[in-house]
Amino acid sequence: MKGAFYKLPINFNAILQKKELEKTSIEHSIAQQVILLATTTFGECKFDETFGSKIWEIDFDLLMNENSLKEIISKTMLKSLLLHEKRIKVNELRVELSETMYHVVAISRGKKRVDIIIEANIKSTNRDFNFRGYFFLGPLSYK
Repeated sequence: MKGAFYKLPINFNAILQKKELEKTSIEHSIAQQVILLATTTFGECKFDETFGSKIWEIDFDLLMNENSLKEIISKTMLKSLLLHEKRIKVNELRVELSETMYHVVAISRGKKRVDIIIEANIKSTNRDFNFRGYFFLGPLSYK
């Protein structure tokens, strides 16, 4: 339905019971799409091999320098947004890297945190859209 945006994950039990699916705002819908693009590898979506990003391909490349990593993530995300998120006009996309320590039981580990910052305009409303999401590399995990 045009103009209706649905919250992910989709509640398939509600569909089977012919109940109304939970709707969300256009901003939240776009943010969901950005997260899907960032965490999906090319070829994973069988009906569209171009959906996703290269982030999975570089996930365990611990020898890559930070500038190369930022450039690859920026380029793959921008290309994916231009191709698969037509509801926005991207004005700026930045990638920031940092080291984060996390603790599991008695073990401390450092992980590379990748922040993706998007400043855009929603085409249909001409309102600003700002997104900031992050994930950790090696192995990829999203928050």
